[in-house]
Amino acid sequence: MTPIRILLGLTAAIFAGVLVTNEPLLAQAAVLSFSDITESAGTAGPTQPGRTGGHGAMFADVDNDALPDLYITMIFDDPMPELFFHNLGGGRFAEEGVARGIADYDGGSHGASFADLDNDDDFDLVNGATWDRPLYPAINNIFRNDGRGYFADVTSTAGIPKERRWPTRAVLAFDMDRDGDLDIFCVTNAYGSDDPPDERNEIYLNNGNMTFTPINVGDLFTAPCGQGATDTDYDGDGDVDVIAANRTGEVNILRNDGSGSFTLIPPASIGIKHAACDGITAADVDGDGDLDMLLASDDVGHLYLNRGDGRFEFKRTFADTDGYMGGFADLDLDGDLDLIFAGDDVCDLNDGRGNFEPGPPIPVSGINDPRGIAFADIDNDGDADFAVGCKRSRNWLVRNNLNSGNWLKVRLISRQGQAGAFGAKTRIYPAGQLDGKLLGFRESRSNNGYLGQDDPTLHFGLGECTSVDVAVTFLSGIRATRNNVRANQTITINASRGELQPGDAHSPPPAQTASPQ
Repeated sequence: MTPIRILLGLTAAIFAGVLVTNEPLLAQAAVLSFSDITESAGTAGPTQPGRTGGHGAMFADVDNDALPDLYITMIFDDPMPELFFHNLGGGRFAEEGVARGIADYDGGSHGASFADLDNDDDFDLVNGATWDRPLYPAINNIFRNDGRGYFADVTSTAGIPKERRWPTRAVLAFDMDRDGDLDIFCVTNAYGSDDPPDERNEIYLNNGNMTFTPINVGDLFTAPCGQGATDTDYDGDGDVDVIAANRTGEVNILRNDGSGSFTLIPPASIGIKHAACDGITAADVDGDGDLDMLLASDDVGHLYLNRGDGRFEFKRTFADTDGYMGGFADLDLDGDLDLIFAGDDVCDLNDGRGNFEPGPPIPVSGINDPRGIAFADIDNDGDADFAVGCKRSRNWLVRNNLNSGNWLKVRLISRQGQAGAFGAKTRIYPAGQLDGKLLGFRESRSNNGYLGQDDPTLHFGLGECTSVDVAVTFLSGIRATRNNVRANQTITINASRGELQPGDAHSPPPAQTASPQ
């Protein structure tokens, strides 16, 4: 990060993150600060030269104990396992990749996704393999969760090719044909347009019984994708599209026709003029109920606002950033989405209209080659913490010290029983104003940016609101609502129940906090 961006962060934040340059943000940011808890939490991973290699960061609660667990994909020069950190509570984690069956020792992996592939209300795992080694072939794996957070490798019976195909980067799990189960899409290689012409992406259609059929035709198969990707309904038509990076050409905009057939469209046709070499993150940054877009490359980010019709207008550039992506979360619980680029030493706070200013500093001294970033409330204190996968240093886990303000977390289950209900859209309103003034909008999805998966339990800051109305539109079209939901709890909304009752609330265990380090 250049001295200019550091100076902006330091002039906007003084000791403990108290803002002094932006008066409207003063009250909410006065106690916003961050602590590096990696060492005390036990999530650093290897630190020896040549043994590091963190890339993707993926959160999900795999054992249904209301504590999000963390998966870090690993790849460097030699074969190595992925890292799975089981959340023990109290800000502590235990590395249990081998014990849980998902260490996946092979030539190395970039992308992965926790996803409920068999609709049994727990998160299975798709893990992509990148580099081939004689004893460790690069085969993409599917691991089935037994409901207790232990996994069985079912790749051999799932229909995934047993021979090596192509080097995988991003891995998405989404319902491309809207039949109620999650299909799989794997980006092949890193350069996109300049990758070997015979390389194609991988698509696996879910047959509904934990088996998959390869799809080897169409634009989604042949598009020149490289690096990261995201599954998002960018045009708001009710199906899930794919936007994938390209290091040596235009960003890939793959529009779904609703039945799982994709068309690669020119980015300029929807107003996109910048490249996305590494990652794309979609989020409603201006609070108008549609999904805006952040395009990220190694040291720059370009923000576009959605006009509401699936076309975009350029908003601004973030220069001298770190990492391969930016991630959005409501860090100060004021109701809008703030921004952190993986590895940056300041966060960017949102004024509610999509205008960002540097906020409190982030303790990342010594971080080297950060890649993916993902958010989760790791200690159930109501604010969003985050993890960063780092290739050339230890990985990073950062605790948000806010500990004040109103929030709500929403756990979704689809009509078919799918945990996370990927593709659903959740909107929050002031109590008694359902479909009125929008307080927050989230889209459930498998991946953001470059190899980042936020906790599928959705997190909302509520500002001054102490109770809200919640409306969820599932990918099937089913709409479920909850009225007069009190703040500062986790609720479960199940599509099979439609209009839910108060007894359906699911509250987390008491907040457990870690001491700042």
